[in-house]
Amino acid sequence: MDDSASTASLLDTFLRLSLIEGFTVDHLRRFRASGSGGFLPGMTPRGVSPLGKAKAALGSVEAGRRAEAVRETCVRLGIAILPWGASDYPVPLREIPGAPLLLYRAGKAWTVGGAVAVVGSRASTGPGREFARILSGALAAAGWTVVSGMARGIDAAAHKGALQSGGTTVAVLGCGVDVAYPREHAELRDEILEQGAIFSDYPPGSLPLPHRFPERNRIVSGLSRGVIVAEAPERSGAMIAARLALEQGREVMVVPGNPWFAHTAGSNRLLREGATPVCSVADFHGVLGCPPPVAVSGVAKRVLDALSGVMHVVEIAEVVSVPVQELLPCLMEMELANLVEKRPGNYYKKLSASGS
Repeated sequence: MDDSASTASLLDTFLRLSLIEGFTVDHLRRFRASGSGGFLPGMTPRGVSPLGKAKAALGSVEAGRRAEAVRETCVRLGIAILPWGASDYPVPLREIPGAPLLLYRAGKAWTVGGAVAVVGSRASTGPGREFARILSGALAAAGWTVVSGMARGIDAAAHKGALQSGGTTVAVLGCGVDVAYPREHAELRDEILEQGAIFSDYPPGSLPLPHRFPERNRIVSGLSRGVIVAEAPERSGAMIAARLALEQGREVMVVPGNPWFAHTAGSNRLLREGATPVCSVADFHGVLGCPPPVAVSGVAKRVLDALSGVMHVVEIAEVVSVPVQELLPCLMEMELANLVEKRPGNYYKKLSASGS
């Protein structure tokens, strides 16, 4: 069997097994260890024994048809299939508990350089969403990929912040990558595809069923160096993401919330249990013990190039040809990213961390 045939056979095997919902790399390892792995390419057939759905799927004509139909749909829609172990399968996911057997990716090819998850409540507060948007924009402007779940509330704010800063953002869905959910996020989905990627371990066309969203959180946290919880009730997907992050050895950070709001009861409990408070990109880098990435682009780069000494916001706006109303949010993100310092009277100074 030549290499191309072997690769095609392995992809067919992984597709068949992945269509058994909940079948992960952990199951594959147990399957191979049991001796039933004789069906896998390159393995000897000795010791083959029945193993329920997995064995049935590998020997089923119908399962083969379903796998081929998924492959054809992906080709037609331009969706990449990333089997576990492939070069374009995200490295941070490879050894997490319950690693996906394969991933579906829409959008740009994405290799993890440095990613951070920003998650929180769907029923979030206005200030919570705004802070998540600004913090995510500052993270993206500093070179981090912002990962979230494209849900209402904090997730959407995180994606929008990254997009508005010209950075990269990745969404992980609890449905097929071709499904816009919630429906009002169809435009957001298109924007993410232009500047980043959308992942799922569910095949195209899979519906957004409730039990699939907690499962996808292991991928959200698994892709990331750390998870920032912006607002989270006691029982929420964000709290599940935080627990999974700890199990995966990821850092868990929390934006402190108003104790009067039920939206922040869970995230504030994480603080009491030892999570690190994060109020800026500088805090985030302090937790990881690493300097901020140096990548700065778009308006932020023009501002840094223009700043000489201490300048008033009106003067900066004139130099970079951006209206003051549009420049102020960018300057706020740059302040959070520890790129500029705001002085009384709307004056700004470039900080040494930005390369001055």
